[in-house]
Amino acid sequence: MTLTIRNPSTVAPPLARYSHAIEIPKDARALFISGQVGIDAQGVMAETAEDQSENVWLNLKAILEDAGMGLEDLVRVNAYITDARYVAAYRTGRDKVLTGDHVPASTLVVVSGLADPKMKIEVEAVAAKS
Repeated sequence: MTLTIRNPSTVAPPLARYSHAIEIPKDARALFISGQVGIDAQGVMAETAEDQSENVWLNLKAILEDAGMGLEDLVRVNAYITDARYVAAYRTGRDKVLTGDHVPASTLVVVSGLADPKMKIEVEAVAAKS
């Protein structure tokens, strides 16, 4: 399946590692992934924002693999962090797992809190594959 990246020259280039838009073909199946937090497979919450981010992305990768997909099939990511000081840590943790040239459409929002005060980062995603 070929995803079409939409970064038109009539819009300023993306400010970070994301695409302005991604178009999926009409024959693709979609996977909507609920918000993932920094808990590992054993149920342990990571302490630091960077480690939570890495766990989040490892969880996303595992869910995608369970659906027969990969990180290259991500089309949309919404990330929520509880402190603007976590932006760099979020990106570092993400980039440890999301390698290569594929960059989904993405939004990063600073929020006042998540479901548990220990949670620093939560990411929900949409993937598509033919």
